[in-house]
Parts: sequence; structure tokens; C-alpha cells
Amino acid sequence: MNRRFVLKALGASLLPFRSTQAATVGDRLTLPSTTLIDGIVLKPDHWRGKVLIIERFATWCPFCKVQNPKLDALLRANKSKGLEVLALSVDKNAAEVPKYMKARGYTFNAAMMTPEWQRVLGDIKGLPVIWVIGRDGALKQVEAGELLDEDINELARWL
Repeated sequence: MNRRFVLKALGASLLPFRSTQAATVGDRLTLPSTTLIDGIVLKPDHWRGKVLIIERFATWCPFCKVQNPKLDALLRANKSKGLEVLALSVDKNAAEVPKYMKARGYTFNAAMMTPEWQRVLGDIKGLPVIWVIGRDGALKQVEAGELLDEDINELARWL
């Protein structure tokens, strides 16, 4: 039995269910302006022509704590190829997010989940959740639950 299957079986309460409002693979997404945790505002044009991995996470999520270093390593290895990572936090205390990012030295962008992002991405339950948006603005992949090393490395195929 593979590890990912076991993790998903054990963490069934953290796994997603599809709502009718969830973005689906192939959808072209209109991304909102994003205020990062450091106050910088990124306009939707910032992502144009890049591969964007969006992760919904929380500072308290044990699966996110394992996955985030892997996402950061993927970004560091592929940023020059047009990869961007945006982590959207669902933490209730926004002040925890910059502390979390700084303590771990993450280089990916982080912001709070907003109603605008929720409308774009839809309602998939669980943490972490990954959405991959291609250079063409279309949703390429959606994954819920902790990704294994090989799953993270496979995300580079969209470059």
C-alpha cells in the first residue's frame, strides 16, 4: 500500500470534498489583486505568463509544516523558469503568518485567504490544498492533503 494512500485514509477528515463552486481543471481563472503579508500588493498581471502554485495552508497544520519546505525548495530550483508560489493562509490570527514565514526562511509569497481568492478557487475542504495554474491562466491540477516528495517534484512538469 503506498504511503500517500495511507496518509489520505488516515486523514480522511482533512481530505476534500468537491462543492459545485470549486474551480475544476481546465477552467481559466481570473486572479484577484493580492496583498502579501509584508503589505506589497501584487496585481493580477504579476502572474501572467508564469506557472503559479497556490497553496492553502495554516501555520498550525502539521501536514503544511512538512510540505512547505518542499514547496520552497521547488521554487528556489525553478524560479528562473517562471515558477511562482503563493501560500494563502487560513489562520485566524494574521500576525502569526509573518512570524512563521520568517522563522522558516521561506522565499515564496504569502497572503491571507480572502473572499476574492475563495470565489476564484472555490470550496475544497482540507489542508493543505494545492492549485496549479499554467502560463495560459488555466487550472492544470488540484491536490488536497500532504504531497510526498515525488508529488512535489512532479509539479515542475507544468513549467
